[in-house]
Amino acid sequence: MSGTVQIRRKLAPLLLLLVTASTAMADNLNSSAEQDKDSSPFPFQLYRTPAVPEPSRNEQILTCEALEREIAQLTPDTYSYQPGFYEDPYHGASIWIGTTILMPAYALSGYVEYLRYQERGRMISAEDRIEMLRRLKAQKHCFES
Repeated sequence: MSGTVQIRRKLAPLLLLLVTASTAMADNLNSSAEQDKDSSPFPFQLYRTPAVPEPSRNEQILTCEALEREIAQLTPDTYSYQPGFYEDPYHGASIWIGTTILMPAYALSGYVEYLRYQERGRMISAEDRIEMLRRLKAQKHCFES
């Protein structure tokens, strides 16, 4: 029983650090979080809320074809190129090696999740940009006959 209590005491600061870091990263991803803080009872947000950036003057003068071309160029950035947890051979290898041979091999799973976090950031920024360009296309009534 005392072994589990010691483990819990050692893991408590790590869990607190993870919660703090994740909330800080969520605030960085969402620029409108500052505006919503007044309406929330908590000083932070756990999840991303939709952001609607205002287009710049240079973006507003783009033609419909240029908007469509930029959307087509950004579309591949919205795809995930990493395999899922169960399809990823690195996860299986790190779990097998960590369980049977060397415990620090579990760190590879953490690194893969860090890479997945970075990929999600890339995807979110591309999706937000595409959404703004689509709004511009709608305002200009592009390709309506």
